[in-house]
Amino acid sequence: MAAASGQQTPPRIDWQQIEQVTVLGLGKSGCSVLRFLLRQFSGRIEAGQLQVNVFDSRADAPGKDEAIQLLGNEQVICGPWGLEDTLAADVIVLSPGIDARDESLELARQAGVRVVGDIELFAQQVDKPVIAITGSNGKSTVTRMVEFIAQQEGIKAIAAGNIGLPALDALEQGAELYVLELSSFQLETVETLAPIAATVLNLSPDHLDRYGDMQDYAAAKLRIYQRAAQYVINRQQPDCQPVNAASGCVQRFFGADAAAQDFGLVQHQQETWITHNGRLLLGAHQLGVQGIHNLLNAQAAIALAMAADIEPNAAARHLTRFNGLAHRCQLVKERDGVKWVNDSKATNMGATEAAIEGMRPIVHGKLIVIAGGVGKGADFTELTTALSKVDVLLTIGEDGPKIGRLFNGSRQLNDLSAAVRLASSLAESGDMVLLSPACASFDQFANFEQRGEQFAQLVEACYEQSA
Repeated sequence: MAAASGQQTPPRIDWQQIEQVTVLGLGKSGCSVLRFLLRQFSGRIEAGQLQVNVFDSRADAPGKDEAIQLLGNEQVICGPWGLEDTLAADVIVLSPGIDARDESLELARQAGVRVVGDIELFAQQVDKPVIAITGSNGKSTVTRMVEFIAQQEGIKAIAAGNIGLPALDALEQGAELYVLELSSFQLETVETLAPIAATVLNLSPDHLDRYGDMQDYAAAKLRIYQRAAQYVINRQQPDCQPVNAASGCVQRFFGADAAAQDFGLVQHQQETWITHNGRLLLGAHQLGVQGIHNLLNAQAAIALAMAADIEPNAAARHLTRFNGLAHRCQLVKERDGVKWVNDSKATNMGATEAAIEGMRPIVHGKLIVIAGGVGKGADFTELTTALSKVDVLLTIGEDGPKIGRLFNGSRQLNDLSAAVRLASSLAESGDMVLLSPACASFDQFANFEQRGEQFAQLVEACYEQSA
């Protein structure tokens, strides 16, 4: 279908006319591009008709050894790259970590070089339906929800993209439906992706160290709607809605308010329920994941599944057996009436705000929050309202003091271990201790997974010591 913006679909890459491909950036996506090129064009590469070069500015780039094994030492350059390297190519395949607006890339485009990413290569190869999901928060959960719903319906669905499995690798698994989690970085270079349904779940400040402001960040996210057949739209966030909706495009809305049409939330017999067209569909007590924000995630997942001809009642029934993802409001311990929740994936303010707003209604005692890390240039003042619903705030990491200044009586600790020990001494029956950092983890941890795993281990250690 035509782009929602009215732009013409860019032409597919005519690979028979391509003599040189430059892959900028290794890691998971870069290596998946190399594997894809070798699968598709091994004959031309071996015959010297197609040359593939790799550049990565990191001397110890992840995937370097695999790249050398695939291409040979001479084609893999780990060190500074510049304009001459980009201008030499016919096609540049860009890893998400490299800003598509880099000056040398702009000049390459002006010189006629096609600049794409791995998702665009996927889009030009895929011949099965795609559901595409982005947003500041919740996109991994919704991606897995949609995958789970489809699989329970007997559809061979595969989740890929920003969620772990590179999209190009997923093509080799023969799916009947691809469910893609897409980051703003990946969407910068998407041109022809035409999903059967797409959504921007929500927007909150993130990656402002890369984007000049929220407007630039939102523009990257909204690219997901360009050629979508159906839109799933957050009714309560206008910034998440398509700027120029394509005529005739199906639109389904979700939100935390009551709604006569599409999806919403209502209170019924002292319980929160998801509704569809005004009818009760799924109660919070029936869902396997906690928090109001996960009711919003479930709404979006059910709406997206409708594009794959799955009835809302069936999708809701399947979600009663969905147990959620690690590091995303994951209950890691409940003992002596205290709940310990690992939300280490909350690497921005919006995620922590959603976690606090989602957990506060189900906590009958104190809500103790551990936050902090690397803020990626964020101004944390938007957390003020959410923090007003917290009883105890413990901060850690590089930008912990910035968050702590927003809360009277906050405590800055040296590390996560100290924060868990203090939380343990403060927590009583009916309380919840929530690790929801609102920050990236790389000041003290390798990644958010390691941070969450250490949190769970520290919690266990507290109880072992008291046994």
